[in-house]
Amino acid sequence: MASELAPLLLRVTLCTGAAIVLLLLLRQPLRRWCGASSAYLAWLIVPMVAIAALLPGRSAPQVLTLQLPHPVQALAAQATPAASPAAADVLLAVWAAGALAWAWWCVHAHRAFLRRAGRLAPHGAVYVSAAGAGPASVGLLRPKIVVPHDFAQRYTPDEQALVIAHEQTHIKRRDAIANLVAACFQCAFWFNPLVHLGVRRMRQDQELACDAAVMARHPQQRGVYAEALLKCHTRVGGAGLHCHWQSPHPTKERIMNLQHALPGSLRRVLGRCAVVLLAAGAFGATLGVRAEPAASAPMYSVALSLDGGVQEPESIRLHFNAMERDESDTASPLHILARSGESFSVASDGWRIDMTLRQGDAADQVWLAGKLYKDKTLVSTPTLLTRLGEQATVRVGDGDALFSLAMKVTTKP
Repeated sequence: MASELAPLLLRVTLCTGAAIVLLLLLRQPLRRWCGASSAYLAWLIVPMVAIAALLPGRSAPQVLTLQLPHPVQALAAQATPAASPAAADVLLAVWAAGALAWAWWCVHAHRAFLRRAGRLAPHGAVYVSAAGAGPASVGLLRPKIVVPHDFAQRYTPDEQALVIAHEQTHIKRRDAIANLVAACFQCAFWFNPLVHLGVRRMRQDQELACDAAVMARHPQQRGVYAEALLKCHTRVGGAGLHCHWQSPHPTKERIMNLQHALPGSLRRVLGRCAVVLLAAGAFGATLGVRAEPAASAPMYSVALSLDGGVQEPESIRLHFNAMERDESDTASPLHILARSGESFSVASDGWRIDMTLRQGDAADQVWLAGKLYKDKTLVSTPTLLTRLGEQATVRVGDGDALFSLAMKVTTKP
């Protein structure tokens, strides 16, 4: 629902923003003490935090079985869906428009590079472009190394080998997939400048990690490698999904980084361990923060009343994620406590009605969003907006087979 988009976007934006700020502060110390690969690996924390922010709140489901009248066999949900608030609809439209615009920009930047490359002619382990595009590794499923038409004239044989080794490292590490994930983040969070800054710094760490990997195999070629970096004059207009030799990265920083001694094996292992611990801590902290709104959400007391036709009693199961069953009201055998955002279900003979409580726009209103299933198949999605203390009913069937589930929601201190 559109009304659920705003809190979801806000939660994920705040969590990923905090993770990006943390990595912006730690990337240089990580690179200095543990190597560029550890700094690049640490960016995996951002999607992990996003996943943790999207997970539902933690609550242990409880099951209560009661003897109640048998429900009807025919179902027809008779609840008028309430329209989403206009502000939520506008927010959804603006977000979707921004996401589509940014997706178009990413596709345009990638296609622009392919147009600049022109026709690709295979030449050994590389593909020579008809124009000056490259060097770069291009493609997700079948990646290839693209070099400019003057590659052999511009670079010496040693420099050519180092450039190709750099792009082969990109392909081996599947960096294009990482770039695709980063582009998806930019599309989803186009309104957050921290995401765009974080993607840019991630791409920089990606290049530094590849530089370090090549230098680990060719430690005596630092000068040659620096000369190769200075010989690329192609202006990169947009990063796209490909991994460009002359990426949007300060060339001076890459050359200065070549002068630093590579960390030893112990420091690299310790760096990876530190990243794993940092990722686990960020994931756990996000889950903890995710659980806090549920704990502070309003508590409601829900009285359920089932009215069925003349049938033999059957076992009806009531599932709920409430803190406890409300024992203060003895008039109804179905009376539970539930927080905003929690759900409960009434099920019998293959039928199941899932209901979720959410606080309404006004203080005295509550949303009841339902899903009606038959043998795990979704039949209907009734949505009701009711006032506290008033009865909301979902009716099923007609005549002697009439069955209704009435719900009266009140606040619980």
